[in-house]
Amino acid sequence: MIKNRLLRYLSTSPLFFISFGQLAIAADDGTTEQYYLQDFPVVLSASRLLQPLNEAPNAMTVIDRDMIKASGFRTIPDLFRLVPGMYVSYNSGYEPFVAYHGTTDNLSRRMQVLVDGRSVFMPPMGSVSWETLPLQIDDIERIEVIRGPDAASHGGNSTQGVLNIITKEAGTLEGTKASVTKGNGGISDASIRVDKHGESLDYRISMGYRGDDGYDTTPAAENNDSHFTQLFNLRSNYHPNAVDSFDLQLGFTAATLGTGQTGTANAPHDRKNNENFQQLTWLRSLDSGNELKLQFYHIYQNDQNSLPPIAPFTALDDSYTNTRDNLELQHTLQTSSSNRLVWGASVRQDWAHAPARFFEDQTTTENTLFAHDEWRMTPVWLLNTGMMFEDSGLGQKHLSPRVAVIYKVAERQSLRASISQAYRNPSVYEERGYYHFMSVYPNGIYRANGGLRSESVLSREIGYLGEFIDQGFSIDARIYHDRLNDIIYETAAPYPKDFVNLFGAEHNGFELTTKHYWGDRNQLTFNYSYQILSSDYDLTYANPYSGTMPRNMISALYSKKFANEIAFSLGYYQQDAMLPIDRWHDTPGDTYLDQQTFTSRWDMRIAKTFKKFYGDAEGEIALVVQGLFDEHYFDYINTNKFNQRAYLTTSLRF
Repeated sequence: MIKNRLLRYLSTSPLFFISFGQLAIAADDGTTEQYYLQDFPVVLSASRLLQPLNEAPNAMTVIDRDMIKASGFRTIPDLFRLVPGMYVSYNSGYEPFVAYHGTTDNLSRRMQVLVDGRSVFMPPMGSVSWETLPLQIDDIERIEVIRGPDAASHGGNSTQGVLNIITKEAGTLEGTKASVTKGNGGISDASIRVDKHGESLDYRISMGYRGDDGYDTTPAAENNDSHFTQLFNLRSNYHPNAVDSFDLQLGFTAATLGTGQTGTANAPHDRKNNENFQQLTWLRSLDSGNELKLQFYHIYQNDQNSLPPIAPFTALDDSYTNTRDNLELQHTLQTSSSNRLVWGASVRQDWAHAPARFFEDQTTTENTLFAHDEWRMTPVWLLNTGMMFEDSGLGQKHLSPRVAVIYKVAERQSLRASISQAYRNPSVYEERGYYHFMSVYPNGIYRANGGLRSESVLSREIGYLGEFIDQGFSIDARIYHDRLNDIIYETAAPYPKDFVNLFGAEHNGFELTTKHYWGDRNQLTFNYSYQILSSDYDLTYANPYSGTMPRNMISALYSKKFANEIAFSLGYYQQDAMLPIDRWHDTPGDTYLDQQTFTSRWDMRIAKTFKKFYGDAEGEIALVVQGLFDEHYFDYINTNKFNQRAYLTTSLRF
């Protein structure tokens, strides 16, 4: 029955025929065998060991530089639309939802998000501030997405997956590049990058700004979600000899973020947010391919959120400051010709000053100890084992193990079976929060009583990866079953609300990624996911847990290079209807709130490159249209109206 439903659903998608119809097309456009003779992408995130994708212990998606460019996306969260099963939406113009396999929220509490190994999941709320990351999308080399739990390698908040953003190394793009983007909806971006390679010192300096007016207004409400962010980033690498390298990164952002709603205590106003970070990594190459890595980073965030006095409400202050300091040691060694091991430890201290959210300043210290082993038992059998011990600093201590067995069916085909146990520790806010404004909510909006158990997930999966060179085709498919326990959720009104271990759930599904190549000028990536969510606990009379994520999701990206340096790409994004987990009324007889209907969207990018038009200078002009056929839909909240967006980017490199 499930198979028939899948086929009926896929047959209604315009991308189904485009994707699978190409399997019978021969490469008659001058394709060479050398073009197809390429290994699976090499990844690092899954086990902290460099591995080809078909030997990684987890299902993974790699969003490479070509895909980033072809997508035409301006913001980092939108890139995750290219991952099967990943839900991307927006609470406001700058507050995205990036969630995988259910339990959607705009804090990404169940996702570990890394930038060059730096965790950007921050206190006091326990969230990712996507808009204020000191990072430009043009500086990203690739993104490695682990689809599923990976607490064995990356600890808490990895119960849904890991998003590892890897930036370009300093000195890889010699020269200067400047770009400007303008479009409707107030879209206004600009950036400049200087990249220099030296004998022992490389560096890259990036600076710029980005902003837009957020979502369009609707008759129901006027959105106040415009945003403008200035940013600076430096990455440098000092390599004084053949065995040592020192990688220094630092950056900052200054953002103005519109927020608030007319007629409420949270009146329309601007938030001021400042963030900076410093990161230093020492890497020493040892004998026999072994290496030692020591990394330290510091993150500072300050959010000034002063709410103006609008009668009958008084002025309120919801400002906060938080910091993170993290030190990690990692040792990678080849123990034998058939075995590799990586192990290490880390200590992290978080501090938060948020008078409206806590009784007092909060300081927590987290410690971890991890190890992962890769054993080639035979030429065709590979065993990956790993685990992490984690002390959250809030009273939770857990050991998260993982085992994966990989069988090489053929030279470019492999089967993977894995099982893992992962935990999400409560955030400081869920355990100790006291969100209060004495003049409006003297008893508090949230008041955490603490004593929470960690959320846990037991995950099982079977995956298949295959490359078929003669057909210019590759496939990545998997089925999975996740059992979640002790999911932390807020209690219902009246105020103050609390956080409790409310329910458990099961997630079952199927994911598919196929890639098609026709020569070096045509490429299609097709993603499909089918997921079933279930729980014995009914959230409300009208909103079963099974309806809180789209059952079927499709994304696809086609790119083509024409003569005369013209590039064209077309993206398609589709998902079933859903009612997000926290967007319902719990009053009998009331109607649904913010039901997201079936949505589909086409995006287009067309670009022209001008090579060496003045000396060695190169230029490019690109037009991007999001919502090509003017598809109208609402994102997450029924006031977030998405209309067609178009913008033009002009860049110059010299």
